[in-house]
Amino acid sequence: MESSYSLIEIMMQEYASVMKERNRTVDEDGETEGVDYEWVELPSFDDPTKTIRMKRYYDIEGAKAK
Repeated sequence: MESSYSLIEIMMQEYASVMKERNRTVDEDGETEGVDYEWVELPSFDDPTKTIRMKRYYDIEGAKAK
């Protein structure tokens, strides 16, 4: 019984990791959102009342920039 539970648990973990990898979005440059960069909103220089979205890239090691 214990081995059956362990097998099911391992299969569910594998399924979760496969689904996570499948659901990652890759843009036209081949970069993966959430891994290579994140979207940030900055004030527009032309109209300070509006914001623009830009990519904020992480450093080479993949850690978030501080």
